Amino acid sequence: MATAPVAVAAPETATTLTRVIGSGESGSFGYGGAMVNEAVTVRVDPDEPGISWFGGSMWCYCKISWTNLTTGASGTNELPSRPVLGGGMTGTPRAETGSGRIVATVTVPNGFTYLPGVGTWVAP
Repeated sequence: MATAPVAVAAPETATTLTRVIGSGESGSFGYGGAMVNEAVTVRVDPDEPGISWFGGSMWCYCKISWTNLTTGASGTNELPSRPVLGGGMTGTPRAETGSGRIVATVTVPNGFTYLPGVGTWVAP
């Protein structure tokens, strides 16, 4: 009796949110009053339903405010803004958004947002 191979779904990029442009305490080009000009990506994984992963460059000091239109859940996450001693980054790029249609706005915390990033995706 032969067994069929198990299919494993790889994480997929759900969307890239539009660019956020602003200035804040950190940004695309370094520390201290720097300009932020970043696009945030969102990944989902069918093997982890209800979870959305956010990504950007290491200088993307951005705040993502999301709402699940299907369940009404909402929350905020900040992308890593600075390297930490010993390696790694500050911030939490993972959100328990729940399954459904998600909308988000990206802003620059502790600074000025000239043009917010926006986007929508479906979390499995």
